[in-house]
Amino acid sequence: MRYPRELLEEIRMQNDIVDIVSQYVPLKQKGSSYFGLCPFHHEKTPSFSVNSEKQFYYCFGCGASGNVYGFLMEMENMDFVEAVKELASRAHITLPEPERSAQVMAAERQKARLLEIHKKAGRFYYDVLQSQQGENARAYMQKRGMQPNAARKFGIGYAPDSRHALYDFLTQSGYSVEDLRLSGLILADKSGEGYHDRFRNRLMFPIFDAQARVVGFGGRILDKGEPKYLNSPETPLFSKSRNLYGLHLAKASKRKEFILVEGYMDMFSLYQAGFHNVVASLGTAFNQEHARTLKKYASDVILLYDSDEAGTNAALRAIPVLVENGIRVRVTQVPDGKDPDEYIRQNGAQAFARLLVDAVHYISFQIACIRKQYDLRIPEHKVRFATQAAEILAKLDSEIERNVYTTEVSRMTGVEESALQNEIQKRMRQADESFAQEAQRRRIQRQRQYGEVEKEEAGVIDAQKSLLYFSASHQHIYEILQNILTPEDFPTKAYADAFTAIGTLWAEAGNVFPAELISFFEDAQTQRQITAIFAAQPLEDAEFDLQKAIKEAVTILKRNRIAQEMAQAQTAEQIQACLEEKRKLEALHITI
Repeated sequence: MRYPRELLEEIRMQNDIVDIVSQYVPLKQKGSSYFGLCPFHHEKTPSFSVNSEKQFYYCFGCGASGNVYGFLMEMENMDFVEAVKELASRAHITLPEPERSAQVMAAERQKARLLEIHKKAGRFYYDVLQSQQGENARAYMQKRGMQPNAARKFGIGYAPDSRHALYDFLTQSGYSVEDLRLSGLILADKSGEGYHDRFRNRLMFPIFDAQARVVGFGGRILDKGEPKYLNSPETPLFSKSRNLYGLHLAKASKRKEFILVEGYMDMFSLYQAGFHNVVASLGTAFNQEHARTLKKYASDVILLYDSDEAGTNAALRAIPVLVENGIRVRVTQVPDGKDPDEYIRQNGAQAFARLLVDAVHYISFQIACIRKQYDLRIPEHKVRFATQAAEILAKLDSEIERNVYTTEVSRMTGVEESALQNEIQKRMRQADESFAQEAQRRRIQRQRQYGEVEKEEAGVIDAQKSLLYFSASHQHIYEILQNILTPEDFPTKAYADAFTAIGTLWAEAGNVFPAELISFFEDAQTQRQITAIFAAQPLEDAEFDLQKAIKEAVTILKRNRIAQEMAQAQTAEQIQACLEEKRKLEALHITI
């Protein structure tokens, strides 16, 4: 799917990257660049820069980079076309129907069919619940205090205790077995000769995406059996690691603080009681994708998991994930080991509202949890508790918050504040060292990911980037190199394509603007590679010899290609051709 390049450039120019990024990340100006904490990884020292002059962003810590399209793609988990549409809307630019390949159109049609199937399946389950077959399910709902009006809003239904009820309904509605298989709503028989329904004899909870479209289901078994809850599998529409139950309703509440619970019934009961800013994590461990999804709609989260040991441990695991994604976190728990659903049904909305008011900062919750593990009358326990508390406090960005909680831990243990501060500072230094090591590891990983294999001669990547940077900066240099280099001289495909695109821009626009060059490429990975050309510019001081630098970079690329061709040569003629190329390289003279 592709829009005209001129239109993409108009949309990009109407969306200043500093303005767009500032809506997500607080930035401080330093010259023509702006700096802030990277939204794509956890850091304490700002390494995320936005270049207002060249209209791209680059993180020196994790390598995230791109233009305004790339930022939205990364931040909002969008594809390129979705980012184009969003930015066009912001700029009030009307988009034409894009050019679409047959493959893209087929994928769109398939997604539309899957959405139709899920919508029809939801209606089927709902109708069965209202029928005589749903009598036991309705009795169960009444027992759990699920009011009909609320159940209708959630689209609650019932999957009958039949192997083929939904399968028969959907095939008779004209859907192919292949589409039903892709939907995850049916399974192949063990014999391999037929199919049966995935969900049977279960109370059905439709799972909606943020656009209020049914993309999956969760089913609660009514009789004894395992698993108690069964979710749809991973499909082109549904991912447990990204979707949150009730997100479309919480989003509609317009609140910036969400209540995060564990299960379907917790979410349903809270919503039914009037707390509409609640979401659930679909019974799976809360992860980075969940947090990024939440971050789109909420700045604060009240974490409300079960108060038993399993729920407490799940909350402790979720806290750092939320915090690392820039979400402010408070924690509350229902007393006496009850779950939120049970508590609100027994005690009512007013009592539950008090629990929310009494929610504590996540640091207080973490410290209280480790406090339970120790008897502070025992010196050894006192030391271990203080050390663990120092490790928690070292992760706080706010010095004021660290001081407040350090004073509290000192009061609890009798350990001097200065001793605690020293331990905290030691932990912070260790964290900074670990961060530097992790950043280096990620750089190496990115090199391998982008096809920059270890076999390549040292300096090949830098040579490619230098030549592309100079070609984009000076038209006469590009014209000289165009007669010397071919795309095959660039071992990295993205850089080979960039060399061709630079020529196109010089010919058509008369200049090469970094952000416009980046827009030639739609996937985020390639955009990062192209941004890297401009993010780490060669130093051009008074002693810099441009002609020498270009000659050296060309020689590196040519030698690399000749070496690869020599290694693959199988005939005397091929070897002779390589030797001839080598002699030409030795005689090459470049004048800038």
